[in-house]
Amino acid sequence: MKKFIFKIVTISLVLTVLGAIAFIFVIPQYYLPVLPYLLLFFAATTIFLHAYQMQLAKKNMAKFTNNTMLISFLKLFLYSLVAVVYIIFDTENVIVFVVCLMLFYIIFTTFEVVEVLKITKRK
Repeated sequence: MKKFIFKIVTISLVLTVLGAIAFIFVIPQYYLPVLPYLLLFFAATTIFLHAYQMQLAKKNMAKFTNNTMLISFLKLFLYSLVAVVYIIFDTENVIVFVVCLMLFYIIFTTFEVVEVLKITKRK
């Protein structure tokens, strides 16, 4: 689990640096102050749900498989809910927010799936 957290922190730092470069030098007019919190939210959610999945994998692989699908659905629902709430309160910056949200979703979900596949192959 420590390696997973280290990798998530590394990914978050890389995204922070890339985001800073993009929003300072390339597209400063599109910077949203909520983006660092969104990144932190994705990192924390990924760590928490991964820890939960690893506990399930240790106990029962059949439950792990079924719950992985359920967790993926709930995670997508949670992220969609965050998007809807943000869109309700800030209708001017919807496109920038949704693009960043989708990038975070794709990056973190891809990473998590790769890590889960590594673990399930071992078992």
